[in-house]
Amino acid sequence: MHIAIIGGAGTVGTTVAYTLAVDRPEVDISLLDIDEEGARGHGIDTRHARTFSQLSQFGGSGPMGSVTAGSVEDGSLADADIAIVTASAPRPEATAERGGRAAFLDQNLTLGTEIAAELRRHDPIPVIVVSNPVDRVTYRIWRELGWDRSRVMGYTLSETARAADKIASLREAPVSDVYCPVVGEHGEDVVPLYSRLQIDGESVTLTDAEQTAVRDYIRNIPYDVINLRGQEETSRWVTGQGVAQLTSRLIDGGRETDHIALSVPLDGEYGLEDVCVSVPVKLGRGGIEQILDWGLSESERERLHAAAKSIQADIKSGSE
Repeated sequence: MHIAIIGGAGTVGTTVAYTLAVDRPEVDISLLDIDEEGARGHGIDTRHARTFSQLSQFGGSGPMGSVTAGSVEDGSLADADIAIVTASAPRPEATAERGGRAAFLDQNLTLGTEIAAELRRHDPIPVIVVSNPVDRVTYRIWRELGWDRSRVMGYTLSETARAADKIASLREAPVSDVYCPVVGEHGEDVVPLYSRLQIDGESVTLTDAEQTAVRDYIRNIPYDVINLRGQEETSRWVTGQGVAQLTSRLIDGGRETDHIALSVPLDGEYGLEDVCVSVPVKLGRGGIEQILDWGLSESERERLHAAAKSIQADIKSGSE
């Protein structure tokens, strides 16, 4: 199994590579980047970190995959089984404030077009898009590829982790007991599905104030992290773990009970089409197996449609 990370020398790409290398020591990983020397350096370090899983004095055993570096133009994508797109333009100053993902729009849409042109030279494989603004970039890559929509998905799982963290804090519950899927935009128009919230298997109703607190926390916390750690940083660890979890499900096949929210192309589901927005899906080894059409509350459906409208407006402006 060969995983190609496009943007593999960047902050998010290297974190995804490290997490995959440790969680799945048997897979081959390629770090592909225009900064080939940087990718090579990160690849060497990641390979050494993975070695601990093999050294007998640390209880290691089993096969160990390779960690290599290169570029998207050198043929490294030819035998990839899954591509993860983390490539991004440099972070503008404006992105340290809430809503800052939009500042990447024009440059990352252009990157998306370029990356799709390289991917299109090869047979269709699952593509996980992480580059922001992820809903818009996912749509651009899917459209440019012309592949079946089951192959392309945008990573949006960090919102679910953030929602669980905040709800656990509000209700003084173990975070492992909290279930609250989050759909909508990876941004301002995020939609926690409070109608499906459970704590320890029991349905729970949050107060209006609690719902607002959770929604604001999801919107604000990524920028709090940036401002605490520095302009060049991001929420790399939650993203790295989330992308690794998603990749593992694509490798192994999702379980029957696995329902996760990802940004995917819609064609009538939820009354939406020609847009990528986060909705619940079921994964298989080849990509999205099924888009789940859940019954939402009236306010949740309205918020989901508002998210799609915002994304479509940016898609239209980005194509002009």
